[in-house]
Amino acid sequence: MEKIYAIIPKRSIVILIACISGMALFVLAGVVPQQMALARLDNKITSIQFQIEEQKRLEPYYQMLHAGPQSVRSKALPFPVRSPLSRMKIDTVPLIIREQAQKAHIDMVAASPDLNALGGEQKFVLVNAILRGDFLDFRKFLIGLGGVPCLEGIEEIRIQQNEDGMEFRMKLWLAIA
Repeated sequence: MEKIYAIIPKRSIVILIACISGMALFVLAGVVPQQMALARLDNKITSIQFQIEEQKRLEPYYQMLHAGPQSVRSKALPFPVRSPLSRMKIDTVPLIIREQAQKAHIDMVAASPDLNALGGEQKFVLVNAILRGDFLDFRKFLIGLGGVPCLEGIEEIRIQQNEDGMEFRMKLWLAIA
């Protein structure tokens, strides 16, 4: 140590250490916290920019909802007066179902009344129907089927997914006179 003091005076070493300590204190107390604050602000800016973009994308939907139901047309389900189908017109049942299927853009594979149920004084006949198509179109079919005056009820619906689409099997009750 004595050799170092001989080359560099002791006072110069103390001043050098004090200056280095002051610079280190300045960096640790001033620059580092500012960098951390800038990083937090950058994250906050990114988050707010994302929220602004999201608001811009959702604004048309907000305007549509804000306009309210006065601009949206209400669709009422069909509710006809129930009237039984004549026994002489039982053969038109597949045509009635085919017509409703065509309106809903689905394919009717088969529709046949259960002839065993026609004997005697039955007031209802069971009809088995098989349809193919899209699920949303099937919904339209059911709505249209609700408008058939002789429809008494739907007993069963089976839905199967096939390679070429969905298949719907139904059992319908029709009122007959």
